Amino acid sequence: MRIGRRCGIVALLAAVAVAEGSPVIDDAALEKKFIEGLDKPGIEGMEGPSAARALAKAGGKTTEADRTGARPARDYQSVCRSVVVIGSIGHCKDCHQWHMDSVSTGWVLDPQGLIVTNHHVIEDKEAGELGVMTFDGDVFPVRQILAADREGDAVILSVDTGGAALPALPLGGDAETGEKIRVVGHPDGRFYSLTEGIVSRVFNQANEDGEGLRTWVSVTADYGGGSSGAPVLNDAGEVIAMVSSTAAVLADGDNNEQAKAEDVQMVFKDCVSAATIGKLLAD
Repeated sequence: MRIGRRCGIVALLAAVAVAEGSPVIDDAALEKKFIEGLDKPGIEGMEGPSAARALAKAGGKTTEADRTGARPARDYQSVCRSVVVIGSIGHCKDCHQWHMDSVSTGWVLDPQGLIVTNHHVIEDKEAGELGVMTFDGDVFPVRQILAADREGDAVILSVDTGGAALPALPLGGDAETGEKIRVVGHPDGRFYSLTEGIVSRVFNQANEDGEGLRTWVSVTADYGGGSSGAPVLNDAGEVIAMVSSTAAVLADGDNNEQAKAEDVQMVFKDCVSAATIGKLLAD
């Protein structure tokens, strides 16, 4: 199952309050900031059809990235400032208002506005205007799709930051089975949710065309719809994987019946490896 989410809530409240160093997240206010940020006059980002075309053209390409400004993020607030909300807005025919149509996650690779997320996050041809929002509520339209790997479920896109530098995360090395990890994402529109776990498995899987293998990483940290593209960080504060999908293992039953909750024995949480992301970067 790919990880995605639909929503449409608006409220007039502060987005992030800091109490004794611990941020308090206001989901409705962040959603409002996202909508207002993309609905400003003169702000024009890619929409679903144009993004899908750009995604196809970016397949197999690589891009240059300045990673000298990347800094490890070891605490929650530092991670949050490098994690972004990726979504789209659409105009409701019933209430004649703009709503947030989709929510996913991404993270900053290059301070000048290069963002990493999943391929499947961008491939919705029906999506409205696409945008990226930072932890502080700054919203930028998606400008370009620079490099894409469909089978590896990874993409690098760019936003125009207006010259502002974004805090970037370093791309780490290979994940090691058993090492502790953290995930920060936006499951079900619950922005900046932190979960922890370990790397449970590193495995190779054949590509769909049968040519070559690709490395994937399974983790035990929880995530759900809306977490697509969330970084998986090690204790050193480096990105060693990225959330991609889930796969449930079901108890034996009648194949003609829809699976019930009690049929689920366990859920594998499979993530894009750092090696796959690294192949999108020019040497």
